[in-house]
Amino acid sequence: MSSTAKSAKSNRYAWVDYAKGICIIGVVTLYVADYMTMQIGTAGWMHYWTDFARPFRMPDFFLLSGLFLARVIDRPWRDYLDKKVVHYLYFFVVWTIIFFAARVATEGTAASELGQPDESLIAWIISKPFAMLWFIQALPIMFLVTRLTRRVPWWVMLPAAALLQMFPLGSKDWVMVDHFCVRYVYFYVGFAFAPYVFRLAEGAIKRPRVALIAVLVWVVVNAYLVQAGLSKLQGISLVLGLVGTAAVITTGTLLSRIDWMDWLRYLGQHSIVTYLGFFIPMQVSLKVSQWVPVLSDPGTVAALISMLSVLSAMVLFWATRNTPASFLFKRPDWIRVPGLAPKPRPAASVAAD
Repeated sequence: MSSTAKSAKSNRYAWVDYAKGICIIGVVTLYVADYMTMQIGTAGWMHYWTDFARPFRMPDFFLLSGLFLARVIDRPWRDYLDKKVVHYLYFFVVWTIIFFAARVATEGTAASELGQPDESLIAWIISKPFAMLWFIQALPIMFLVTRLTRRVPWWVMLPAAALLQMFPLGSKDWVMVDHFCVRYVYFYVGFAFAPYVFRLAEGAIKRPRVALIAVLVWVVVNAYLVQAGLSKLQGISLVLGLVGTAAVITTGTLLSRIDWMDWLRYLGQHSIVTYLGFFIPMQVSLKVSQWVPVLSDPGTVAALISMLSVLSAMVLFWATRNTPASFLFKRPDWIRVPGLAPKPRPAASVAAD
């Protein structure tokens, strides 16, 4: 048995990191492909992968984010707010400032010109977060909503969340309304049905051949529905998100048995680090690729930029984790809910909480 397989037996939840690793790759490649399309009109063959991953890419992230919530949801309010709200809001503020400064510096746009004429700059940033920071903004909202509704029966919450996903309220003034409506059902499923998710992973560990066949069938069905233009239809998108998340979890469980795939586990373990750190290197790489057209195939260029963006985020994390700049990926101990005593913290990343 490989060392990774042994570690998977000792760590029953290694599949969570593998699943997160798959999805963070989906996030990075999606942004690269979309920005390349805006710049040159195509991302080549990379679009086949990004289109395939759209139904499950973010649902998986949200479901896994709610997966262990039942263990801490009844903690005292002060501790809960510190871990599940202040923690993520800290990174939202820090990286909003970074992205704001980078945009002003690169585009030469005055700060006063970034917002809309009828709203303040701060209100504009909160209502329309930079790039992918909407995810960091959404998590504390979902943690709060779930805490406040934890006594509501699942058979009330689940249909309500499903209806929101199929018929989102939408808001041109605050994009988070739409994001919350479309994604919350997956977060809630992770919270309320965590035991069934764990059983799914355990079943894949015990019956890997059956799990592999199920994943292959899903690949064919998901690809067909995406290419047929059916994946975004009401109801179908919800089912594809849930089934795709189950398939990613199953795939993560199978990959945890392969020793040389341990890099994917590490990437998933630090998925939020990658999520925060890849965007600026991606933007720089996209501009450089236009100035230095080494390769003519846009799909290959997109793949290389994706790998470079992920690697750049990890290098930044490694280079700063034991320096004063560690605040980029580690919340300082002094930023806590008032009255909450500081606790020893592992030295690593956003994922620590």
